[in-house]
Amino acid sequence: MTNSAVVIAQWDGWLERATDRLFELDQRVAAGGTDELRLDLAAAFVCRKAISHRVEAMRATGSSAAPTAAGMTAAGLAATELADDHGAIVAADLSSAATLLSMVLDRVDAALGTIEAGQASAATDRAGAQADIMVVERLSAELGMNVGRVAELRRRLDDAMSVPDALAGVAGDLAVSRAELQALAAERASLLARWEQIAADLARLTEREVEVRAVVATCREKVLPLPALAVPSVAAFGAPDTIESLSAKPWAAARAIMAPFVSRLDRVDAAFDEVVERYRAVLARRDELRGLLHAYRDKAGGHSMAEDADLERSFKAAEVVLWSAPCDVDRAAGLVDVYVDAVNLAVAGKGVHR
Repeated sequence: MTNSAVVIAQWDGWLERATDRLFELDQRVAAGGTDELRLDLAAAFVCRKAISHRVEAMRATGSSAAPTAAGMTAAGLAATELADDHGAIVAADLSSAATLLSMVLDRVDAALGTIEAGQASAATDRAGAQADIMVVERLSAELGMNVGRVAELRRRLDDAMSVPDALAGVAGDLAVSRAELQALAAERASLLARWEQIAADLARLTEREVEVRAVVATCREKVLPLPALAVPSVAAFGAPDTIESLSAKPWAAARAIMAPFVSRLDRVDAAFDEVVERYRAVLARRDELRGLLHAYRDKAGGHSMAEDADLERSFKAAEVVLWSAPCDVDRAAGLVDVYVDAVNLAVAGKGVHR
């Protein structure tokens, strides 16, 4: 194969790839391109045709050494200007024409990529917005909430279906509205389910109130000072509305009854926990002090000092308070501290004298 044949074969391969790309871009422009891109592709077809004619003319020479009727070799033809069917110059030579065609195709491809990405985004927004508006309208009707806002969103969506920039804004607002209404619907389901158990909750809290009051009474008999905490009354709740009467109301009205009622129940439950914990803490402190007092009595005994008169007086002072009822825990703590310090000093002093 001559050098000319090799060069022409290379141009054939290049031209085939460029042609495939040109027709692929032509289809994409037809589907969603702009007038400017259509003009660019029309110029690209002209350039491609001029290149194709020049390659065919080069092929007709047979070899670089065989001139055409005009005295041109294949190499000479590649180096001369290319013109369109009307004689307008396309490029200074074959290589320049190929570069020009590639640049046009690259520019069109990039522009189409931007357009297609925007179209895909708009399609996504459109599909999402259409799905969201159906959910939002259904939930708004079921809940009887945000009705005016949802109607406005429907109007905006209908107006924006053909305007991608406006559609994106409506789609975002619809997504927010859907999330809000779904949260309200979830709350509604939760409250309705809770309301089915409201009688059982009240009965449980009534029983618990009795237990808590018993704990308080026991602690009042045995220790002081006690925390200034009142025991809530479950009877103060009164009879709850029936689920039937609540279901017949618009959700906003039913929610205004149910949510505060359930919240108060939960607060009473938490208040019972706190009362029991803090009252029992005082009693536990008394028991802790009793154990500490006897532990140090045993320590003194271990050093043969259990019958020491001064220690015994200190021990008895603390013991009397700790085993009184009600026990003044703060006072007892001070007396136990005195005894503990006295035992420690006595033991330390005994060690020194040895």
